[in-house]
Parts: sequence; structure tokens; C-alpha cells
Amino acid sequence: MVKRPLFFYGWVIVVTCAVMLVMNAGIMYSYGVFFKHLIADFGWSRAATSGVYSLFMLTTGGFAIVMGWLVDRFGPARVMMFGGFVAGLGLVLTSRINALWQMYVTYGLVVGIGLSVHYTTSMATTARWFIKRRGLALGIVTSGVGLGTLLLIPAAERLIAAFGWSTAYFVLGVASWVVMIPGALFLRRPPGDIPRRSSGGNGPDMPPVVTSEAGVSMKVAARHRPLWMLFAIFFLFNFCLQVVMVHLVNYATDIGITSLIAATFISIIGVGSFVGRLLMGTASDRIGGNNALLICCTILTAALVFFIFAGELWTFYLFAIVFGFAYGGEVPQMPVLVGRFFGLRAVATLVGTVVFGATVGGALGAWAAGQIFDMTQSYQMAFIIAAVASLAAVLITLMLKKAKAVTPGLT
Repeated sequence: MVKRPLFFYGWVIVVTCAVMLVMNAGIMYSYGVFFKHLIADFGWSRAATSGVYSLFMLTTGGFAIVMGWLVDRFGPARVMMFGGFVAGLGLVLTSRINALWQMYVTYGLVVGIGLSVHYTTSMATTARWFIKRRGLALGIVTSGVGLGTLLLIPAAERLIAAFGWSTAYFVLGVASWVVMIPGALFLRRPPGDIPRRSSGGNGPDMPPVVTSEAGVSMKVAARHRPLWMLFAIFFLFNFCLQVVMVHLVNYATDIGITSLIAATFISIIGVGSFVGRLLMGTASDRIGGNNALLICCTILTAALVFFIFAGELWTFYLFAIVFGFAYGGEVPQMPVLVGRFFGLRAVATLVGTVVFGATVGGALGAWAAGQIFDMTQSYQMAFIIAAVASLAAVLITLMLKKAKAVTPGLT
């Protein structure tokens, strides 16, 4: 007889990871509202200012692989606590910068290292705790990103308007310490030496489901196409995402929309993202992660094509909600598809690898859009390139449907 726990701790993991991603998204996507304030104070070019964010993305992605490896071996709590401390430190240091190179170091490197922990750790830890309803659990966790975008972006804009960008970064840094370090204490590995049940999958008279972290190693996975197809899909998707997230406020204010209203576009993206994560996370349990990802990539392409011709205020709001839904819906599919193709043995490391691909794409997108503006004084070509990149993601996702899972024993 196996004694059942009265409460499934996996839901504590879900709530904790969602809160972590609220802070993560608020820090990451607030850069767009700080953008013009930094330029106004320091006179940097848009390409140079975008470059800070590009370095941040590269650092986040590169260290995500390392952090995933550490989580696989030492568990999530200590790694997440380290990330929260470093992220807060980087933001506090950023609040004191007075030169471009300092911004590259404090935000691009230090904050990037700190935030490299959160997505990989949250996704991998949640995936390990859930068997049935894994897509729903991951959708709830990643909805934290939507909430962070919805709540913290306008909060950052108001802090900047009231106290300046320096104080706003200091407040974000302290908030990171207050939320992330204590929150990390709630994270733990699922029990591996006793049977554990799948939440929502067993009634009171049903036996618990015994699970093991079967799957293949990173070394084996790297020899097979599905990993690199996922790498490419999320590279392209995040290229499009960061073109919009970093430069949408700039573009809107360039055509005469006030900065406070422009910041609400990012919040509306957060609303769409929140809905997309919940709906498409649940949908992946029913239709499969590949089909859910294909739907999101297709919607993204349609939204970007629409945005090329947008100009009136209502078109920005419509674009924001649809774009946000597509962006939010694709996020839970990453760990779902990694688990489907490679199992859970090295899930944190493999998710970190795909995250690295996404962040490289995001770094390129953020920098390229700024460079294109500096050369042409327009974002139109950047938006066209993003639409083409999203179409390429659709085609690769179609090819991924034909790929087979990599099973232990294959080389």
C-alpha cells in the first residue's frame, strides 16, 4: 500500500514558478519603455541602445544551458535563488550607470545571467512534477509572463514618469530580491524514491501513477534533427517577438502616440499572452504540442502582415491582442515538445538549449530593427523581415510534425 499525500505539491510549484515569471517578464519587457528615456539622457543611437538588449538576450540564452545543467544535477531551489540575487544586483547597478559600456555590463551581462535561470528552471521543474495535464500546468506557469507584461510594464512607465529611469531600475532590483529569493525556497524536485501521482488524473480509488525520468541525454539528442528544428523554430519566433517588444513603443511614439498610451500596447500584448498561454497550454494536452505550435506560428504571421499596414490607434490594439495570443500560446509548447521527443532525463538542459536558440534570435531581432531604423529612419523593413521569418517558422513546424521521438538506445 502506498500512502497518498493529501495535497499535490505540484500546484505549489506551478504558483511559485508563475510568480517568478511575472518578475522575469516585467524586467525583460520593460526595456522597451526605458528605451527612449535612456536615449534622451545619454544621446545613444537606437542601434547602440538595442545592442544592450541584444547582449542581454545572448547572455540569458547562453547561460540558460549552464543553468539547465545545474538544475538537472542540483535541483531548482539553489539555482533559482542565485538567479534572483544576481538579477536584482544587476538592476540596482544599472540604476547607477552613466556610460553606455556600464549599461552593457550591468544590464547586458549581470541581469542577463540572473534571468537566465528563471524560464529554464520553471519549465523543467513543472514538467517533471506533472504527467497528465502537463500542458495545462505549463500554460498556467507561463501565464506569469503575460501577467508580468500586463502589470509591471505600465508600473515601470509610471515609475519613470514620476521618479526617473534610475529610480525605476532600483525599485525593480529590490522587488526582484523580495520576490525571487524567498520564492526559490518553495521549489523542490518531485519525489523520486516513492511513487507519485499525476495531478487530476487519478480518482480516490485509482492507484498512483509511478513515473521515471526516462529519456535521452543531451549528447544523444544533439545528434537528431528534432532538437535543431525546435532550435530554429524558436529562433525565428523570438526574432519576431523582440522586434516588436523592444521597438513597438518607439514606433508608436514616432508616429505621434504618447508614451503612456504606447506602453499600454505592451500591456495588451500581456493580456493576449495570458489568454494564449492558458488556452494553448490546455490545447496541447488535446491536440498535441506540434499542432498547437503550428497554430501559434500561423497566427503570428497573420498578425505581422496586418501590422505592416497598421496606422490608426485601434489597429495597434487589435495587433497587440492577436500578437500576444500567438506569442503566449507558443511558450508552453517548448517543454512539451522537448519532453515528447527526448523524454525528461535531461529536460532542463535541452530546454536551455532551445531557449538559447530563442535568445539568439531575439538578440538579432532587437539589434537589427534598431540598425534598420538608424539607416532608414523607418521600421517598415524590420516588420517585413519579421513577417518573412514567422512564415519560415510555420514551414519548419510543418516539417517537425513528421519527425519521430528519440528513444533511449538510439545514437
